[in-house]
Amino acid sequence: MHLVVQRNAPLSDDDAARIGALFQALDGRRIQGGGLRYTLAAGAPVHRAAIHELGRQQGLDTALIDDFRPLSDFKLMVFDMDSTLINIECIDELADLVGRKREVARLTEQAMQSGAVDYDTSLRMRTRLLAGLPVATFESLYAERVRITPGAPALIAAARQAGLRTAIVSGGFDYFTGRVRAELGLDVDLSNHLEVADGRLTGELLGTLINADAKAGHVARMCRELGVPTSDAIVVGDGANDLKMMALAGLSVGYRPKPVVRATVNAVIDRLGLDSLLNVLGAADREGFSLPS
Repeated sequence: MHLVVQRNAPLSDDDAARIGALFQALDGRRIQGGGLRYTLAAGAPVHRAAIHELGRQQGLDTALIDDFRPLSDFKLMVFDMDSTLINIECIDELADLVGRKREVARLTEQAMQSGAVDYDTSLRMRTRLLAGLPVATFESLYAERVRITPGAPALIAAARQAGLRTAIVSGGFDYFTGRVRAELGLDVDLSNHLEVADGRLTGELLGTLINADAKAGHVARMCRELGVPTSDAIVVGDGANDLKMMALAGLSVGYRPKPVVRATVNAVIDRLGLDSLLNVLGAADREGFSLPS
Protein backbone atom coordinates (compact mmCIF):
# COMPACT_ATOMS: atom_id res chain seq x y z
CA MET A 1 0.00 0.00 0.00
CA HIS A 2 1.27 3.47 -0.90
CA LEU A 3 0.53 6.80 0.69
CA VAL A 4 0.85 10.08 -1.24
CA VAL A 5 0.87 13.34 0.69
CA GLN A 6 0.77 16.89 -0.65
CA ARG A 7 0.32 20.37 0.75
CA ASN A 8 0.29 23.93 -0.56
CA ALA A 9 3.84 24.63 0.65
CA PRO A 10 7.15 22.85 0.04
CA LEU A 11 7.94 19.80 2.16
CA SER A 12 11.48 19.79 3.51
CA ASP A 13 13.56 16.69 4.21
CA ASP A 14 12.81 17.19 7.90
CA ASP A 15 9.08 17.33 7.09
CA ALA A 16 9.42 14.17 5.02
CA ALA A 17 11.16 12.27 7.80
CA ARG A 18 8.62 13.43 10.38
CA ILE A 19 5.65 12.51 8.18
CA GLY A 20 7.17 9.13 7.37
CA ALA A 21 7.57 8.35 11.06
CA LEU A 22 4.05 9.59 11.79
CA PHE A 23 2.53 7.17 9.28
CA GLN A 24 5.02 4.38 10.12
CA ALA A 25 6.19 4.28 6.50
CA LEU A 26 8.91 1.95 5.25
CA ASP A 27 10.38 4.46 2.81
CA GLY A 28 9.63 7.67 0.97
CA ARG A 29 10.29 9.39 -2.34
CA ARG A 30 9.61 12.81 -3.76
CA ILE A 31 7.09 13.04 -6.60
CA GLN A 32 5.99 15.53 -9.20
CA GLY A 33 4.48 18.71 -7.77
CA GLY A 34 6.50 18.66 -4.56
CA GLY A 35 4.58 15.90 -2.82
CA LEU A 36 5.85 12.72 -1.21
CA ARG A 37 5.15 9.05 -1.78
CA TYR A 38 5.56 6.52 1.00
CA THR A 39 5.35 2.74 1.14
CA LEU A 40 3.38 1.45 4.09
CA ALA A 41 4.28 -1.81 5.80
CA ALA A 42 2.93 -4.89 4.03
CA GLY A 43 0.11 -6.51 5.94
CA ALA A 44 -0.29 -3.55 8.27
CA PRO A 45 -3.90 -2.55 8.91
CA VAL A 46 -4.68 0.50 6.78
CA HIS A 47 -7.73 2.44 7.87
CA ARG A 48 -8.58 5.11 5.33
CA ALA A 49 -10.55 7.17 7.81
CA ALA A 50 -7.69 7.29 10.31
CA ILE A 51 -5.04 8.10 7.71
CA HIS A 52 -7.10 10.83 6.05
CA GLU A 53 -7.94 12.31 9.44
CA LEU A 54 -4.31 12.28 10.50
CA GLY A 55 -3.43 13.97 7.23
CA ARG A 56 -6.07 16.63 7.84
CA GLN A 57 -4.64 17.31 11.29
CA GLN A 58 -1.18 17.71 9.73
CA GLY A 59 -2.37 20.05 6.97
CA LEU A 60 -1.85 17.43 4.25
CA ASP A 61 -3.90 16.14 1.35
CA THR A 62 -3.64 12.35 1.36
CA ALA A 63 -4.15 9.47 -1.05
CA LEU A 64 -4.00 5.73 -0.38
CA ILE A 65 -3.11 3.74 -3.49
CA ASP A 66 -2.81 -0.04 -3.84
CA ASP A 67 -1.21 -0.03 -7.29
CA PHE A 68 -0.26 3.08 -9.21
CA ARG A 69 -2.01 3.47 -12.54
CA PRO A 70 -1.28 6.26 -15.02
CA LEU A 71 -4.16 8.50 -16.07
CA SER A 72 -4.26 6.88 -19.51
CA ASP A 73 -4.98 3.50 -17.89
CA PHE A 74 -8.43 4.79 -16.89
CA LYS A 75 -11.23 5.27 -19.40
CA LEU A 76 -13.82 7.42 -17.62
CA MET A 77 -13.69 10.40 -15.25
CA VAL A 78 -16.95 11.40 -13.52
CA PHE A 79 -17.56 14.49 -11.42
CA ASP A 80 -20.26 15.64 -9.09
CA MET A 81 -20.88 19.34 -9.75
CA ASP A 82 -22.01 21.36 -6.72
CA SER A 83 -19.14 22.00 -4.27
CA THR A 84 -16.94 19.81 -6.47
CA LEU A 85 -16.57 21.33 -9.94
CA ILE A 86 -18.01 24.64 -8.76
CA ASN A 87 -17.81 26.59 -5.51
CA ILE A 88 -21.50 26.63 -4.57
CA GLU A 89 -24.59 24.49 -4.03
CA CYS A 90 -26.81 25.89 -6.77
CA ILE A 91 -30.04 25.04 -4.97
CA ASP A 92 -28.94 27.04 -1.93
CA GLU A 93 -28.17 30.08 -4.08
CA LEU A 94 -31.47 29.77 -5.95
CA ALA A 95 -33.20 29.67 -2.57
CA ASP A 96 -31.39 32.86 -1.62
CA LEU A 97 -33.20 34.60 -4.48
CA VAL A 98 -36.55 33.78 -2.84
CA GLY A 99 -35.40 34.44 0.72
CA ARG A 100 -35.25 30.75 1.74
CA LYS A 101 -31.50 30.09 1.67
CA ARG A 102 -31.05 29.23 5.35
CA GLU A 103 -33.90 26.74 5.30
CA VAL A 104 -32.76 25.08 2.08
CA ALA A 105 -29.08 25.09 3.06
CA ARG A 106 -29.94 23.26 6.28
CA LEU A 107 -31.74 20.53 4.32
CA THR A 108 -28.87 20.35 1.82
CA GLU A 109 -26.31 19.92 4.58
CA GLN A 110 -28.33 17.17 6.26
CA ALA A 111 -28.58 15.26 2.99
CA MET A 112 -24.90 15.70 2.05
CA GLN A 113 -23.29 15.14 5.43
CA SER A 114 -24.61 11.74 6.42
CA GLY A 115 -27.31 10.60 4.06
CA ALA A 116 -29.49 10.04 7.13
CA VAL A 117 -32.14 12.32 5.63
CA ASP A 118 -33.83 10.63 2.67
CA TYR A 119 -32.26 12.36 -0.33
CA ASP A 120 -35.28 12.15 -2.64
CA THR A 121 -37.63 13.59 -0.06
CA SER A 122 -35.11 16.27 0.91
CA LEU A 123 -34.59 17.34 -2.70
CA ARG A 124 -38.29 17.58 -3.44
CA MET A 125 -38.83 19.57 -0.24
CA ARG A 126 -36.10 21.98 -1.28
CA THR A 127 -37.21 22.45 -4.87
CA ARG A 128 -40.78 23.17 -3.76
CA LEU A 129 -39.44 26.12 -1.81
CA LEU A 130 -38.26 27.56 -5.14
CA ALA A 131 -41.76 27.72 -6.64
CA GLY A 132 -42.39 31.00 -8.45
CA LEU A 133 -38.73 31.83 -9.11
CA PRO A 134 -38.28 33.24 -12.65
CA VAL A 135 -35.89 31.13 -14.73
CA ALA A 136 -34.54 34.39 -16.16
CA THR A 137 -32.62 34.79 -12.88
CA PHE A 138 -30.48 31.70 -13.62
CA GLU A 139 -28.16 33.53 -16.01
CA SER A 140 -27.26 36.30 -13.58
CA LEU A 141 -26.83 33.81 -10.74
CA TYR A 142 -24.40 31.79 -12.85
CA ALA A 143 -22.45 34.88 -13.87
CA GLU A 144 -22.28 36.40 -10.40
CA ARG A 145 -21.93 33.43 -8.07
CA VAL A 146 -20.61 30.34 -9.90
CA ARG A 147 -16.86 29.93 -9.89
CA ILE A 148 -15.04 26.93 -11.32
CA THR A 149 -13.01 24.99 -8.74
CA PRO A 150 -9.26 25.67 -9.00
CA GLY A 151 -7.46 23.01 -11.01
CA ALA A 152 -10.62 21.64 -12.64
CA PRO A 153 -9.82 22.91 -16.16
CA ALA A 154 -6.30 21.45 -16.06
CA LEU A 155 -7.47 18.08 -14.72
CA ILE A 156 -10.23 17.75 -17.30
CA ALA A 157 -7.95 18.82 -20.14
CA ALA A 158 -5.40 16.21 -19.06
CA ALA A 159 -8.09 13.52 -18.86
CA ARG A 160 -9.37 14.32 -22.33
CA GLN A 161 -5.84 14.37 -23.74
CA ALA A 162 -5.27 10.94 -22.18
CA GLY A 163 -8.35 9.63 -23.98
CA LEU A 164 -10.80 9.46 -21.08
CA ARG A 165 -14.51 10.14 -21.47
CA THR A 166 -15.51 12.89 -19.03
CA ALA A 167 -18.91 13.46 -17.44
CA ILE A 168 -20.85 15.39 -14.83
CA VAL A 169 -23.32 13.22 -12.90
CA SER A 170 -25.09 15.53 -10.51
CA GLY A 171 -28.13 15.86 -8.30
CA GLY A 172 -28.10 19.51 -9.35
CA PHE A 173 -29.98 21.07 -12.23
CA ASP A 174 -29.43 20.76 -15.96
CA TYR A 175 -29.21 24.51 -16.68
CA PHE A 176 -26.11 24.69 -14.51
CA THR A 177 -24.56 21.34 -15.42
CA GLY A 178 -24.96 22.23 -19.09
CA ARG A 179 -23.18 25.54 -18.61
CA VAL A 180 -20.36 23.93 -16.64
CA ARG A 181 -20.01 21.08 -19.16
CA ALA A 182 -19.70 23.57 -22.03
CA GLU A 183 -17.28 25.83 -20.14
CA LEU A 184 -14.96 22.97 -19.16
CA GLY A 185 -15.31 20.86 -22.30
CA LEU A 186 -16.67 17.71 -20.70
CA ASP A 187 -18.38 15.12 -22.88
CA VAL A 188 -21.74 14.78 -21.12
CA ASP A 189 -23.81 16.04 -18.20
CA LEU A 190 -26.60 14.20 -16.40
CA SER A 191 -28.70 15.98 -13.78
CA ASN A 192 -32.19 16.93 -12.63
CA HIS A 193 -34.70 18.98 -14.62
CA LEU A 194 -36.85 21.62 -12.92
CA GLU A 195 -40.39 22.03 -14.21
CA VAL A 196 -41.18 25.49 -15.61
CA ALA A 197 -44.54 27.10 -16.34
CA ASP A 198 -44.91 30.61 -17.74
CA GLY A 199 -41.22 31.28 -17.21
CA ARG A 200 -41.26 30.38 -13.51
CA LEU A 201 -40.37 27.30 -11.50
CA THR A 202 -43.32 25.24 -10.35
CA GLY A 203 -41.23 23.67 -7.57
CA GLU A 204 -41.50 20.19 -9.10
CA LEU A 205 -38.93 17.97 -10.81
CA LEU A 206 -39.49 16.24 -14.15
CA GLY A 207 -38.18 12.83 -15.17
CA THR A 208 -36.05 10.39 -13.19
CA LEU A 209 -34.56 11.93 -10.08
CA ILE A 210 -30.76 11.79 -9.99
CA ASN A 211 -30.07 10.36 -6.57
CA ALA A 212 -27.28 8.11 -5.26
CA ASP A 213 -28.63 5.01 -7.01
CA ALA A 214 -29.11 6.86 -10.29
CA LYS A 215 -25.59 8.27 -10.09
CA ALA A 216 -24.12 4.79 -9.62
CA GLY A 217 -26.34 3.50 -12.41
CA HIS A 218 -25.06 6.13 -14.83
CA VAL A 219 -21.43 5.33 -14.01
CA ALA A 220 -22.06 1.61 -14.56
CA ARG A 221 -23.91 2.30 -17.83
CA MET A 222 -21.15 4.55 -19.22
CA CYS A 223 -18.56 1.89 -18.40
CA ARG A 224 -20.66 -0.74 -20.20
CA GLU A 225 -20.89 1.54 -23.23
CA LEU A 226 -17.12 1.91 -23.19
CA GLY A 227 -16.70 -1.85 -22.76
CA VAL A 228 -14.65 -1.51 -19.58
CA PRO A 229 -15.07 -2.50 -15.92
CA THR A 230 -16.10 0.20 -13.45
CA SER A 231 -12.60 -0.09 -11.95
CA ASP A 232 -11.50 1.90 -15.02
CA ALA A 233 -13.46 4.90 -13.75
CA ILE A 234 -12.29 7.79 -11.58
CA VAL A 235 -15.09 9.42 -9.58
CA VAL A 236 -14.77 12.81 -7.85
CA GLY A 237 -17.35 14.11 -5.38
CA ASP A 238 -17.96 15.49 -1.91
CA GLY A 239 -21.25 14.31 -0.40
CA ALA A 240 -23.15 11.26 0.79
CA ASN A 241 -25.07 10.90 -2.47
CA ASP A 242 -21.74 10.33 -4.27
CA LEU A 243 -20.80 7.30 -2.19
CA LYS A 244 -22.44 4.64 -4.35
CA MET A 245 -20.81 5.79 -7.57
CA MET A 246 -17.50 6.20 -5.74
CA ALA A 247 -17.76 2.59 -4.53
CA LEU A 248 -17.75 1.42 -8.16
CA ALA A 249 -14.65 3.37 -9.14
CA GLY A 250 -11.07 2.24 -9.43
CA LEU A 251 -10.08 5.57 -7.87
CA SER A 252 -12.42 7.60 -5.64
CA VAL A 253 -11.57 11.21 -4.84
CA GLY A 254 -13.16 13.47 -2.24
CA TYR A 255 -12.83 17.19 -2.91
CA ARG A 256 -13.24 18.97 0.44
CA PRO A 257 -15.41 16.00 1.35
CA LYS A 258 -17.99 15.62 4.05
CA PRO A 259 -16.82 13.31 6.90
CA VAL A 260 -18.85 10.34 5.65
CA VAL A 261 -17.04 10.59 2.31
CA ARG A 262 -13.59 11.30 3.77
CA ALA A 263 -13.73 8.00 5.62
CA THR A 264 -14.12 5.90 2.46
CA VAL A 265 -12.30 7.50 -0.49
CA ASN A 266 -8.86 6.74 -1.87
CA ALA A 267 -7.83 10.38 -2.12
CA VAL A 268 -8.76 13.52 -0.21
CA ILE A 269 -8.15 16.99 -1.64
CA ASP A 270 -8.73 19.66 0.99
CA ARG A 271 -6.15 22.34 0.26
CA LEU A 272 -4.89 22.00 -3.28
CA GLY A 273 -6.66 22.26 -6.62
CA LEU A 274 -8.29 19.36 -8.41
CA ASP A 275 -5.29 19.13 -10.72
CA SER A 276 -3.22 17.90 -7.75
CA LEU A 277 -4.80 14.53 -8.53
CA LEU A 278 -2.43 14.39 -11.51
CA ASN A 279 0.48 14.23 -9.07
CA VAL A 280 -1.13 11.23 -7.35
CA LEU A 281 -1.66 9.50 -10.68
CA GLY A 282 1.95 10.22 -11.63
CA ALA A 283 3.42 9.15 -8.30
CA ALA A 284 4.83 5.92 -9.73
CA ASP A 285 7.43 8.06 -11.49
CA ARG A 286 10.78 6.95 -10.08
CA GLU A 287 12.84 9.94 -11.17
CA GLY A 288 12.54 11.43 -7.71
CA PHE A 289 15.17 10.72 -5.08
CA SER A 290 14.92 8.65 -1.95
CA LEU A 291 14.56 10.46 1.31
CA PRO A 292 17.04 10.12 4.17
CA SER A 293 15.97 7.57 6.76
